[in-house]
Amino acid sequence: MNFYKARNDLGKRKRFSRGVIVGEFESTLTRCSECGITWSMPGFGRWFNDMTYNLRIYMDRDHHPDFSGVSGYPIVSTAAKTMLAETFSNAVDFCDIEMVPAESLPEELKKEIRTRNGSRELKNISNTPPQYHRLLLKHGIEADYQKSNIELAVDCAMCGFKRYVTTGSSYIRDEPMYLIESTWKGYGVFNVECRGNHLFCTEKFVETYKQNKLTGLEFEQVQLV
Repeated sequence: MNFYKARNDLGKRKRFSRGVIVGEFESTLTRCSECGITWSMPGFGRWFNDMTYNLRIYMDRDHHPDFSGVSGYPIVSTAAKTMLAETFSNAVDFCDIEMVPAESLPEELKKEIRTRNGSRELKNISNTPPQYHRLLLKHGIEADYQKSNIELAVDCAMCGFKRYVTTGSSYIRDEPMYLIESTWKGYGVFNVECRGNHLFCTEKFVETYKQNKLTGLEFEQVQLV
């Protein structure tokens, strides 16, 4: 059994689109009295995974892949959703997204985009975005932290904040991952707790992705222990 880490394919000849949030989600910066960390509670991940939350996004250009993202979280086209639901139904769930075309963006947001990135960036925004869906994944395997050179730097029982870092660093560097094969839960596509919303998968997923001629991902084999 081979396992892979999926990376975003940004587009070979023409850059693929990414989702951008329209509006704000309710969140408060909170400093925990136990660990001393100041962080957003609840963070965007809470809202992304909440099926009752109306997530509204625009796509920043008109070249749309089947697998894209918004603020680091995975979104998928209807074609990708169909493939996942048919082949990997035990591993995934989905939430709807309200797609906002360029002409329907609030004037204040248009002004902000124009000021921050220029008129050209505003003109690139898709006016005919296809329907995307939030892809919700489960933890599917454990990492060997020692071999992967990863440490759990913060694990606060009071506020729930966790921070994984590469040994000797303040963040996780993009280094080889080692997964513990005996802890695999049988999912064809999944995430690993220490790597947040990064998509990991089996060889079956890679083969099905290619057979369906989907776009937006590249694959790198990971090591097993």
